[in-house]
Amino acid sequence: MSKAIHLSKHAPALLVYLLLSVVVIPHTVAQPLPGHTLTLPQDVYAQERQHFLNLEEKLRTYSRRRVNDFDGEIYALADYPLYPYLLRLKLERTMSIATKREVNQFLEDYRGQPVSYGLRYKWLSYLAKHNHRNAFLDSYRSGMGARLTCVALNYRLQGAEPVAKVLREVDALWLSGQSQPDECDPLFSKWKKAGLMTSTMVIKRIEIAAKEKNRRIIHYLKRQLPAKYQYIADIWLAVTRNVSNVQKRGLFPLKNKPSEVEAMVWALEKLAWQKPALAEKVYQRYQRQGVFSDAQRHAINRAIALSFTLEKLPQAHEWLEYADIPGASDDIKLWHVSHLLRTQQFDEVIRIIEQAPVSLKNKANYRYWLARALEQTGQPMQATVLYRQLAQERHYYGFMASARINAFPSLKNNPAPKDVATIAKLATTPATLRAVEFFRLNRATEARREWYYLLTHIPNEQVTDAGILAYEWGLYDQAISSFARSGYWDDVGRRFPLAFNEVFSEKAQLHNIPTSFAMAIARRESSFRSDAISPVGAAGLMQLMPGTAKYVAQAKVSQSQLFNVNENVEFGVQYLRYLMDKLNNNPVLVSASYNAGWRKVLEWLPENEALPVDIWIENIPYKETRAYVKAVMAYQHIYEQQLGGNNNIFPQLTSDLIPSAEAVSTHPVTGIVQLAPK
Repeated sequence: MSKAIHLSKHAPALLVYLLLSVVVIPHTVAQPLPGHTLTLPQDVYAQERQHFLNLEEKLRTYSRRRVNDFDGEIYALADYPLYPYLLRLKLERTMSIATKREVNQFLEDYRGQPVSYGLRYKWLSYLAKHNHRNAFLDSYRSGMGARLTCVALNYRLQGAEPVAKVLREVDALWLSGQSQPDECDPLFSKWKKAGLMTSTMVIKRIEIAAKEKNRRIIHYLKRQLPAKYQYIADIWLAVTRNVSNVQKRGLFPLKNKPSEVEAMVWALEKLAWQKPALAEKVYQRYQRQGVFSDAQRHAINRAIALSFTLEKLPQAHEWLEYADIPGASDDIKLWHVSHLLRTQQFDEVIRIIEQAPVSLKNKANYRYWLARALEQTGQPMQATVLYRQLAQERHYYGFMASARINAFPSLKNNPAPKDVATIAKLATTPATLRAVEFFRLNRATEARREWYYLLTHIPNEQVTDAGILAYEWGLYDQAISSFARSGYWDDVGRRFPLAFNEVFSEKAQLHNIPTSFAMAIARRESSFRSDAISPVGAAGLMQLMPGTAKYVAQAKVSQSQLFNVNENVEFGVQYLRYLMDKLNNNPVLVSASYNAGWRKVLEWLPENEALPVDIWIENIPYKETRAYVKAVMAYQHIYEQQLGGNNNIFPQLTSDLIPSAEAVSTHPVTGIVQLAPK
């Protein structure tokens, strides 16, 4: 993604948002997304759809007292797939204690379905506002957020329920790093009077607040502590203000060792990423006092070792050896191997991998690097055995291994068998029909909610069939996600669809970019979702930031333009051409730059001498960018085969070198920074 965070990084948070956000359906004209051609089933609801839109507009805009006048029109659409959304809209407009029965019946009838998302929260908020205690408790469910949870507990304290039982549930609300809603204040007051606001609970909340960078609440919490413990709050205030304060001996008298050491470990980890040499010095001083547990030592060792490694400092080797012990996190082993590869210590690579747990040794990356190290140390036969095994697998390391033994990478394409009867049944389920209607209405968010609901409410063995159905309808991102959910990885054709092939081919040819490369970028960025948008604003198939599109277009570009397939691909391919020109047509550096920005990538170039491509990729500091580059390289090969080409980029990747920083030049007139041509 150009100068933006990759969408997939934010996929869990985005999914939660889509699933939990209140359904708001604006009035829109039914039309396809710009440039997005779907092959949906025959349209049998055209007339009902227009009635739906007209009625929806009335329910949204007419006065509340007139909403009930439309009951007949609503019920006339009872057979239309989006009928429940009209019921929902009516309930929202007429919500009162008098409609309690209707609301509760709706929540029961559509429990767990997208149409109900957020309605219970709205209903409970209404009941709380008007102090309808019994109705609130009848409708309340756990997990409704702090405000409504506090309302529920306060109401329960007013009833006959044992006070001690209710107050035990306050602990989880208290242990938050942020200020809680006003509705929680009376609850906390009763909790405190009951003697449950212990020093331990206050200190725990101070720790949470400090780690969430909420210093203001620490001042309040300090006043809740007895005088003898207030210094613990001062410790956290000092280290959150400046982590270097952890070196001040007087700050840690070790009178309450567990609490003080918690702050010490947090600060040392933070300090390690800023000033690893100072963190090393301070850590070793406290280490001699024996204050750290094994888990705490692992955490600090990791931070110091990785900081030295990523900065390519001479202490890296010693600290990686020190940190890479049983109990350490897996990424220590990964960076230990990466460091040894970068410094060409292949004998040590073999030793470290052979000492690794079996669960790690069996992973593709470790098998590949063991083979590489064996090859480099004069053991070609053992290396070839490993390469041949890997060459049977369809991923970056398998493709690299194939090139090492002059074999053509295996795609292992095995299309999923098509169960016509099951697919026909899936096409007519209520959730599928609702998704199709929302796609016809150009309401992609609601459509995808319904499709996700479908996938999570059909038998596992039918999820692949849902993927086939989505593929045939041109819902490529839904097809990709369906196959990922089912675990049917070998249907290469459907998992890597030739989506918008004509557009990609035209634009790629115009700007002299391999079509397979452009499609690989789009597949990784958005799974060909033309209306995709990331939390930071990257939009469309190729996830372009508006600023990046403006730069390549030399004109202001709107978000609607970025949602247009033709324009998005045009801008995206132009940007790839720009990066190609700047980075001497190196696809590895270009893909890394598309994700992390070219200035950052130039900072990652080897300092003094060139590095083999695979070793450089393994040492990319950003985990996301490392994975991104490997995926794009593999996807490019897959798309090259999908497009009927015979080019294989992996032999080039095994022979090429990533140039050193000395190859970077600045044009004396324009000031443009770029790699010098070979």
